[in-house]
Order: sequence, then structure tokens, then C-alpha cells
Amino acid sequence: MNTIPTWFEHVDLMQAIIVLLFAAFIWFSIRTLRGIDVNQREMFKRLTSLERDFYTLRGEHKAHHNGDGK
Repeated sequence: MNTIPTWFEHVDLMQAIIVLLFAAFIWFSIRTLRGIDVNQREMFKRLTSLERDFYTLRGEHKAHHNGDGK
């Protein structure tokens, strides 16, 4: 009897689909992690800049008030 094969009988095709799905998952994961890395780098640059500005202003404040910090 000649029957039409189902998808599951094509082992090579199913393996290719599984590999493609896995590759797509890995691609999206790497893309997401790179985006997080870029955002963190920008956040730490801004934090460093704010910290530098804060201590500059704090030093100017102390100098303006004769070092008593009030």
C-alpha cells in the first residue's frame, strides 16, 4: 500500500526545523544580551558623570561655606 508520508517520517526535515528553531532562540538571546550590555554601559557612564558632578558641587559648597559643610 502506498501512503503519503507524514512530517514525522521525514527525520532530516524535522531535525532541520529543530535546529532552525534553536538557532532562532540563540540569535534572539544574544541580541537581547547585547542590548542589555549597551544599556548598562550607558547607564554606568551617566552614573560616573553624575558622581563626578556631585563631588565637584560638594567641594564647591564646602569651599563656599569655609569648609564647615553647613
